[in-house]
Amino acid sequence: MNYIIGCGGVGSAIVPSFCLLRTPDEVTLIDGDTIERKNLNRQMFDASQIGLNKARALAGKYGCHFIPEWFSRGKFRHYRTDWLICLVDNHRTRLETLEVCDDIGCQAIFAANEMHSAEAYYYRRAWKNTARDPRVYYPELTTDRSGDPRAASIGCTGEVQETNRQLVSANLMAAALAEHLFVLWHMRAPRMDRETIELLPHKFAANLSKLETYNLKGEHHE
Repeated sequence: MNYIIGCGGVGSAIVPSFCLLRTPDEVTLIDGDTIERKNLNRQMFDASQIGLNKARALAGKYGCHFIPEWFSRGKFRHYRTDWLICLVDNHRTRLETLEVCDDIGCQAIFAANEMHSAEAYYYRRAWKNTARDPRVYYPELTTDRSGDPRAASIGCTGEVQETNRQLVSANLMAAALAEHLFVLWHMRAPRMDRETIELLPHKFAANLSKLETYNLKGEHHE
């Protein structure tokens, strides 16, 4: 199963094309948040859906499965063949997604963006504690608890959005980078030889003027 965790700016942008890459029956959306009017300027919802759960609203349109709850480690049953597409705006959920990969052996792709920039990166259990582990190149993942939507004092991710201004164009860019990594690692890499795989990018970072790639050999290209 392919789980899309977070159905906000990036998640709502990726669902339409992702359900074409995979059949809708292979896709499950996870999000405990509801649609608000302030979401409409960069998330793929309309005014008639205000008040609906985001995962439920998207699943109703594209025919995939949904779980209208916040993601957390140990809450859902996962298998080694699962892919976790983590598209949230808080480090707590990203960390727990990594921990599920370590526990189960499934694989994950993460994507995030600021107002004009976006990035996406891929992770598998064999990379834990190496230079390819996001906890190594983003050490704040292990300590930052801000923005956790499960915390009663926060309520919903909408408050995070107020302090992290974004544009729909950056959401779309993050979604495209994440989907490209999924195609590369899930659909193409299994058919490649080891030497070619070593040249594949595991991370993309883009802004208004350039795209950076980071490959398995530790090379960085702009």
